[in-house]
Amino acid sequence: MSAEWFVRLKEYDSLTKMRLSHLKAIDEQESRLKTLNVKRQEQMQLAEEAQAKLRNLQQAFYETEKKMKTSEEQAQRLRDIGGDDSKIQIFVQDAAQLEDKLFFMMDEQEKIQSEFEDAKTFLSGLEKTISEIKAEVDVEVADQKQKVVQAQMRIKLIEDELPTDFKSVLERTLKKNLALGPFTRNENGSCFFCRYKISKLDESEIDMQKQLKTCPQCSRIFLPYGI
Repeated sequence: MSAEWFVRLKEYDSLTKMRLSHLKAIDEQESRLKTLNVKRQEQMQLAEEAQAKLRNLQQAFYETEKKMKTSEEQAQRLRDIGGDDSKIQIFVQDAAQLEDKLFFMMDEQEKIQSEFEDAKTFLSGLEKTISEIKAEVDVEVADQKQKVVQAQMRIKLIEDELPTDFKSVLERTLKKNLALGPFTRNENGSCFFCRYKISKLDESEIDMQKQLKTCPQCSRIFLPYGI
């Protein structure tokens, strides 16, 4: 009769691993969207920064242009009243320097505008990509979640069906949260995982007599060979 329960434990082991595999698949699918969303945020930030630069540059352009006109008007006013040529030249030079600055600003504005348009174009294409991949991810995630539910239902059923001794040992072992699961096998007289050496009697009781035993060192449950 114990052989039947070891078959259930083996199925339990397969189901828990399958469940983890489905959960990993869900995480991988959702990570695809997370990666794209990070890229979208980065591009949105670049676009916002470019917009802010354009606004600041436009304001600076307006103020510089205003100063240039003021210098030109001052130079012309001095000419009209026959003012000092040296003072006129100062205003003329100021106006010329401000005009050069305006040309530089126009070049900068054109460059930043190009960066802004590139970011918008990239975002537009990215939104389309995200929409397409989200449709794929939603289908795959829904399928994987359904498989997780099915595995969990079968796992719960096995837990409920196990006899008291099997159930208590399994529960005690599960509480340890052992890496790679709660089960092991006898391999050449040792625990497959921790390599703890077991006696010949234990070997016989595990593999031949199908007795419920755990590894004295790592506490994993031995699954007999042939199960």
